[in-house]
Amino acid sequence: MRVNKIVMLAVLSGGLLAMGPQVAFSQGEAVNADDIISKKTASEPIQKSIENKDTQAASETEKSLAAAKAELGNKEVLAKKVALATEMHQIRPTRDQVDSAVMRTSLSLAESDRQPFVSAMRSMLNYNAIERISIDSMVETYTLIELESMVEYYSKPEAKSASRKIIYWAKGVQPEIIRMIDKAMMRIKTGQ
Repeated sequence: MRVNKIVMLAVLSGGLLAMGPQVAFSQGEAVNADDIISKKTASEPIQKSIENKDTQAASETEKSLAAAKAELGNKEVLAKKVALATEMHQIRPTRDQVDSAVMRTSLSLAESDRQPFVSAMRSMLNYNAIERISIDSMVETYTLIELESMVEYYSKPEAKSASRKIIYWAKGVQPEIIRMIDKAMMRIKTGQ
């Protein structure tokens, strides 16, 4: 079975599509772009509110990322961050997370193609390399306080239980998301 590069990227990035609040749907149906433009003035205050929240969140994220990068210059803090990121990977092993993403992605395939896809992905992925990349990325992305909070949260039995249930949640949500996206794409292509 040949694995598509796009499918591989989807697996490694989490396997689910996320849409921002700006995507407009009406009762699960695609909305005509001309209708959106003609109604733009009526919805401008709502759109401005969304944009302001997005801008504020982006600004806060940029500040947090800058703080995390600044911490890299402090060897003591850096050592703590590496230890915490490593601990996070013991609490939530990379292999489990990647396998979960592979399983979620396989749900979008025909049932007869799922197991060959999962087997092919597991044989091709270098889990140790992914873990090293993930640890390095966590150290660069999260502040010391964020990593401490993550370790504290994910160490709880409830968080572990919730993490194990993600695939069941995905089974309920992903097929519906795919169905809606397929329907919207068909409507865009046909202009209806």
